[in-house]
Amino acid sequence: MKSIILSAAAFIASVTWVSAQSDFIPKKLGAGVNSSYDEVNPVISADRSTLFFTRKNHPQNGLGAKKTADIWISTRLADGSWQEATRSTSLNIGQRTYPLGISADGLSLLLYNDEGLSLATRQGSAWTAPQKISVKASREATLSADGKYILFSRGGALYRIDRNAEGHWQKAQAVKGIEGKVYSPFMLSDNKTLYFSRTIKGKQSDFFKAERVSADWSAWSAPVALNDTINTPGNEDDLKTNANGSWGYFASTAVADKQADIFEVKLYEDRPYVLVTGKVINAKSKRPLTKKAITILIDGKEAAVSSVNADSATFRVELPLGARYELSAKLFQYGAKAYPVDAVGRQFKHIQLDLEEEPVDFALLKGKLMVKNTERTIPASAKAKIMVDGDEVDYATVDVAKGTYSMHLPHGTVYYVQVSARGFESLPDLVDLKGIDGYEEITLDLQADAEKMAIVSGKILDLRTAKPVGADVPVQVVVEGVSSVTASVDSLSREYELRFPVKERYVLSAEAEGYYPLYESIDVTRETADVSILRDLVIAPLQRGQSIPLNNITFNAGKIITVHPSSYRELDRLAAFLLKNPRMKIEIGAYTDPGTKVSTLNQAKAVMNYLVEKEVPKNRVTAKGYGTARPLDSNKTPEGRARNRRVEFMITEK
Repeated sequence: MKSIILSAAAFIASVTWVSAQSDFIPKKLGAGVNSSYDEVNPVISADRSTLFFTRKNHPQNGLGAKKTADIWISTRLADGSWQEATRSTSLNIGQRTYPLGISADGLSLLLYNDEGLSLATRQGSAWTAPQKISVKASREATLSADGKYILFSRGGALYRIDRNAEGHWQKAQAVKGIEGKVYSPFMLSDNKTLYFSRTIKGKQSDFFKAERVSADWSAWSAPVALNDTINTPGNEDDLKTNANGSWGYFASTAVADKQADIFEVKLYEDRPYVLVTGKVINAKSKRPLTKKAITILIDGKEAAVSSVNADSATFRVELPLGARYELSAKLFQYGAKAYPVDAVGRQFKHIQLDLEEEPVDFALLKGKLMVKNTERTIPASAKAKIMVDGDEVDYATVDVAKGTYSMHLPHGTVYYVQVSARGFESLPDLVDLKGIDGYEEITLDLQADAEKMAIVSGKILDLRTAKPVGADVPVQVVVEGVSSVTASVDSLSREYELRFPVKERYVLSAEAEGYYPLYESIDVTRETADVSILRDLVIAPLQRGQSIPLNNITFNAGKIITVHPSSYRELDRLAAFLLKNPRMKIEIGAYTDPGTKVSTLNQAKAVMNYLVEKEVPKNRVTAKGYGTARPLDSNKTPEGRARNRRVEFMITEK
């Protein structure tokens, strides 16, 4: 029947050494329960918090130390140890009293004393004096968990006593169908699983288990001996369990004719799993990955029994016993790392394990591209681009139709991010990723202020008539060097209007076939708000004898008069015009005021020489100094004298 026989010393050694590693090895309860006297008949409450047992021949027994047996009680402490047992003052009657069984609700305790079977009732925290039950039964008895019947054995035969609806105990009935003799019976709360003792090889008593397989208590499975770590060469008696039968308590002498002690043993694992708890943390910073969607994986698949608290990044997972697993966490933009967990054993254990996840090295920055102080996104026509630290980046995704953007930014530093869009002033935002150590999604709407505009308007005039150019003359307004600005021109009134951003200097002119444009400079470099400017544009008809002023012509003073560089752009335009019209010949005329002593002829020659240097044939340009002749205004005012100091060209041949 037994494959292994342990010596007493070996058994005790195995309990001492293995108990720390396996609850399936019986563990002798501590000094709070076991003493130098015999402790027998353990009865455990359903929740394993209270242990009733009999202590034999103890000096503190009610009738002394000679042939006495009293009930003592111990309670389990928070650390799992047992409190120093105390003798019950209410349950003991006569010379010998034994606890036999307790109901699942903990209110009824079956006893055996000198008068036979008795039943005590708990009221609050105290037990009433036992009341005798008028039935004939042996001390080898137990109370069912529901308190409805008593099982007892007599001479190895099993009997059942039922309790009717009025609370009266009925006549004992024999329980048939169990092979062999039954001693010290105990029935689990399922009313089907029976534990009992049986004498083997003379005086040895071991534990067996049988299952009831019929409703009328007449058919049972074949009895099976419990494992050899429980059954020893000594006597094992009076096995009782907690409510679900997972923990057993029994008395054992380990070897014959030795003192009996009470042992605790796990009969089966009621939590057949390894519980793993811990946190999911960033592998770099070791900080919990809170507020993230986390899935616990077992061998790469989602765990069937797990829970995750996103606020604390803590997890709990149950791994069925009997295998080895790889545990990992899955969350967006983190690389899972597998951790081995050994659940090959037979019993529950709790493992504390933090799962480290390797983060990607960037944050996702996204948002809208907004017009400042409005609810509008930057229009698609503005062709928005993303700038980082002043440079346009090609790794940003911009949806100009929706006015949105997104991009990845490596964390660990600070960036200046802005949107650049045509017709808008960019406003940079600081993005601080120094404290970011994992994947983050950062929403940041980038704003740009609509550029402040210069609104220039006026009429297009004919220099000869000083009136608006005729409606039959096709004319357009041109901003030098800027092709994107288009002016509207009224075909009748010849009024025009155009807009361009401030902060720049612009040169405007009107162009028409058969006319030379007079160029106007618009300086809005210092403007910070929208500004309106009224400026007429003049064109001169290409007619022989027509004089056309050249604006902003200045000269270098010295022995040889030369054109100052500030005049180059104006003269370059004239040179280009002459080259475009190869038959045209002109005369350069220079004028001054009476208060200025300068050679106007030399001034005119300086302009002529500049044009020749620009490849205008020398025979097409002549120079003449007119001194103070032909004043345009009074020389009595500074403004008048300034107007009179001028350079013109006259068309001599068309």
